[in-house]
Amino acid sequence: MKACLLTLLLLGNALPGLASDAAEDPLLSPTMVLCLRPIRMAQQPGLQEAVETVKRLETFSKTQEGMNKKAVDALVFIFRDLYQKEEELIEAENALAIAERLAGAKDDLAQHTETVGSPLSGPNPGLAKMIRKEGADIRGKATRRHQEALKLMKEKVAAYNMSVGYFHTQGDTEVVVALASSLFAVVDRHMPKFEFKPTVSREWVEKQKREES
Repeated sequence: MKACLLTLLLLGNALPGLASDAAEDPLLSPTMVLCLRPIRMAQQPGLQEAVETVKRLETFSKTQEGMNKKAVDALVFIFRDLYQKEEELIEAENALAIAERLAGAKDDLAQHTETVGSPLSGPNPGLAKMIRKEGADIRGKATRRHQEALKLMKEKVAAYNMSVGYFHTQGDTEVVVALASSLFAVVDRHMPKFEFKPTVSREWVEKQKREES
């Protein structure tokens, strides 16, 4: 949330200082359209489209100066941060899946140790308890990591939804379409039951895509 507010402050300082001519506003320029095209054209934009978009934005930023450069750099930060957080969530999801398998194997071993045991010593409840604890620790660590990554992702979606609202009030339609599309894609992939109030609707985003395609 702090990062988003900082970005909004940066943009708030940058955009009013630009001339009224849209050609001088980097967020309304034809080059910005090209920068955002990878995300805009994707049905479900992901890391590949984000990486290409960030590369284009960074190249564009090098041609800008002063507040114009800050405005483009703010977009670089937003898209990079959003998709980096998604990558962290994906890693946490994968780690949780692995942990669940390992913990399940520990549970099975503990059950066997408790009821059957080894041919020499027979059932061993004490050892079974230790094995179960190992499984619980593995599962618990991965669960906490996943919960933290998921919580942060929800915070990012809510924060950058505010950014969508800001860009919408500024008339930066291309930016709104790209960022809103990214938020919807992230939510659909990882948090389908997450309830947030999108600043613009999916229908509005699709309408803009159809009109400009």
